[in-house]
Amino acid sequence: MNARAEITQRYIDADPYPWPYNGDLRPDNTALIIIDMQTDFCGPGGYVDHMGYDLSLVRAPIEPIKAVLSAMRAKGYTIIHT
Repeated sequence: MNARAEITQRYIDADPYPWPYNGDLRPDNTALIIIDMQTDFCGPGGYVDHMGYDLSLVRAPIEPIKAVLSAMRAKGYTIIHT
């Protein structure tokens, strides 16, 4: 089997939601999931820092995420950290 055939077989049929989405986001049907916002990925002394990468790139989303997190907590949304 060639590589193109293998890639094609990885897709599955899906029925997308109607567009435009109605945007009915409520605390009883919506959660905020924050993934991998931890020192190892985003902080001084973590893996990314030790590898010598520019921390500003991985730290850039911290303030926007904090703002969304604060707003959603205030409204009673479920918050999940991984």
